[in-house]
Amino acid sequence: MNEIAEIINGTLHSGIPVEIMEYSIDSRSVVTPEHTLFFALTGNNHNGHDYIRTLYSDGMRAFVISEFREEFNQLTGANFIVVENVLTALQQLAAHHRQHTQAEVIGITGSNGKTVVKEWLYQLLVNDHAVYRSPRSYNSQVGVPLSLLGIDPKTEIAIIEAGISLKGEMQHLQQMIQPTIGIFTHLGDAHGENFASKEEKLAEKAQLFTSCQWVIGQTGEALEYIKTRVPSTTSFLLWGEDPKADIHVKTMNIALGHREVQVTFGNKHFILDIPFPDIASYENCMNAVSILLLKQYSPNVIISRVQQLSAIAMRMEIKDGINNCTLVNDYYNSDPSSFQLALNILATQDASKERVVILSDFMDTGKSGDDLYPSIAETLRQANISLFIGIGKHLSEHRHDFAANSRFYEDTEHFLRQEERDNFNNQIILIKGARAFQLEYIAGFLQKQSHSTILEVDLDAMVHNLNHFRSLTDAHIAVMVKAFSYGSGSREIASLLQYHRVDYLMVAFADEGIELRAAGITIPIAVMNPEREAFDNMIMFNLEPEIYALDILEDFNQALNKHGIKRFPVHIKLNTGMNRSGFDEQDIPQLLEFFGTERSVYIRSIFSHLAGSDETMHDEFTLGQIHLFERMTERIQTQFNYKIWRHILNSAGIERFPQYHFDMVRLGIGLHGISATHANLQPVSSFKTYISSIRNVPEGQSIGYGRKSYTTRSSRIAVIPVGYADGLNRHLSNRVGNVFIKGKRVPIIGNICMDTCMIDVTDTNATIGDEVEIFGKHILVTELSEQLGTIPYEILTGISHRVKRVYYKE
Repeated sequence: MNEIAEIINGTLHSGIPVEIMEYSIDSRSVVTPEHTLFFALTGNNHNGHDYIRTLYSDGMRAFVISEFREEFNQLTGANFIVVENVLTALQQLAAHHRQHTQAEVIGITGSNGKTVVKEWLYQLLVNDHAVYRSPRSYNSQVGVPLSLLGIDPKTEIAIIEAGISLKGEMQHLQQMIQPTIGIFTHLGDAHGENFASKEEKLAEKAQLFTSCQWVIGQTGEALEYIKTRVPSTTSFLLWGEDPKADIHVKTMNIALGHREVQVTFGNKHFILDIPFPDIASYENCMNAVSILLLKQYSPNVIISRVQQLSAIAMRMEIKDGINNCTLVNDYYNSDPSSFQLALNILATQDASKERVVILSDFMDTGKSGDDLYPSIAETLRQANISLFIGIGKHLSEHRHDFAANSRFYEDTEHFLRQEERDNFNNQIILIKGARAFQLEYIAGFLQKQSHSTILEVDLDAMVHNLNHFRSLTDAHIAVMVKAFSYGSGSREIASLLQYHRVDYLMVAFADEGIELRAAGITIPIAVMNPEREAFDNMIMFNLEPEIYALDILEDFNQALNKHGIKRFPVHIKLNTGMNRSGFDEQDIPQLLEFFGTERSVYIRSIFSHLAGSDETMHDEFTLGQIHLFERMTERIQTQFNYKIWRHILNSAGIERFPQYHFDMVRLGIGLHGISATHANLQPVSSFKTYISSIRNVPEGQSIGYGRKSYTTRSSRIAVIPVGYADGLNRHLSNRVGNVFIKGKRVPIIGNICMDTCMIDVTDTNATIGDEVEIFGKHILVTELSEQLGTIPYEILTGISHRVKRVYYKE
């Protein structure tokens, strides 16, 4: 700690001796707290100092801070290094670490393509060298130092991304990275508002290369300008179609799925078969290939390895839309360059369908609207776009530049108010724009069917239930949001839970977790059923697998190695009597043997499932499960020098077995108002529809399919637009089930149809349009499940996705 304090110019308040092996800025991702140095960064919406007490209770004893609070005096044994600026301290430590590594460092900058070039370069080099690269897209003022601190003494080549958005940032990155080889990928318009000109932005980016021996890039004005900004001793290796290029390239053929490129470098002549046809992939590939040529790789090796390049997952999504439409959702960033790339993807879709573009105002381009939007209009014309819809004030002001049939809206809200779903049929629709415009709502509008039956979700009731369970435990809380959050809607419920600072979310499959990440959910997410096909996406979106077998653990570890990711959390499942999945007690030696050598995974938690915690008749069995769990986890924990969380209790277990909360509990059905102890929980979901028609039916007439019900008097029979396709169980037909309307329960009459059913409203003054409750605050879901001989889970998860979810909060 003394050495680190000296490096970062800090004042050390000594505690117990600590060996530092890890560095962290995120209180939720600490692996070995007793060996971790935590940097308490502050920002507009967070302050790392707020989490120090929690980290201390988890075993952490080393912190870099900029404000020494009175409460820290109570944290006996903790080491505090007080600095003026925590971010600066982190960067100073990273720069020191870089100076003492022997690795060759390749620095990559540019507006687009940095991550793809980094990953492809890793794929091309990893067979011959010990290669380290920035995890994910760690290219910022915080990401770069964390990347550099991950370089170990065995690393031969380190590939580091560097991204900027403000003038003066690259100087800090260069002082840390000090690359020996630099790659410039592309100059786009992102963050252009912060620079007076392209030249000023290029000059900023060029600072990365001031210590480079070599700089690689495509011939053109950008690299010519960069040449003027670096020392004369810097050598350039440029590729392009210009005959004067060091690496002369020429596209020979573009076919489905690949591009053939003729390459001439000195006396080497060969043809690359790039397994991607688009221009961006071509440019990214050539930047990576240039490194291999610089390192004197043979053409045969280069050809072979390029053919094996694998795709890097895109943030763009292609989904089915309404009325035979296809949606291309790309609302990750907004600049003219990425817009052109999105149009290229649009062009590869079904040629039989018309092209539609929904685009928001561009932000942070640094261009005036008078220059920008006429060029965008011309691009749309060249791309044969049939319909353009502009979202934003600036596009609306330039409507005269676009085709006469174009439509414009001030914001997303106005679009949703005025557009109809029937306006879109048999089209490919690109939805592209800045995050601030919340275009995901337009995507949702075009993805989901309009349906008059709704599931109403009371968020206040859900928070009440969460707080009830919080009052029962001091353990960490994980909440199950699998199966569309028990029918309530995953994204919306996850956002609420994130706001109320639960510790973990748990989903069934990776797709559910990816959807949550796309919705802005940042808290840890565990995947209960990790499929091998989804491993790459799980790694990319930081989704933590629950591992129940050794072969899955080995395969996931191998996937992490492929991505160069270390210390990735997993959750080990034990079988204690549920006999569904998990490691048995006799499997523990093999599990420990696996961890006997260094692995890319670490165990975040060990858990098991209780089979009958909600019923007293199973208590002896439940306690047996818990005691077996204790024995198995104690045996595992003794083999690891870091704390592993334990959890076994579900909602019923939290209420009934408070002595076994361990480190974390898993809240599921209890969040939705279902209690094993009849606690004062509140119902969350209300399944509602309305009366669409009423007819008078004489006595003795049959109602519905199969003629299973007859009127016993002159009756008023109402039709409600809900059926078994919506989740209304057909066993409630023929007066078995009731609904609630106008303060009364009335029976369902006749067989429930796929999309509708009939109710007898003779004894009410009900009229067309009146609200009907199927279950909710008047007919509890538990009552319905008992009537059907099932469980509330089945009722809630059985509500169809076509049923619109409506959320409300007082």
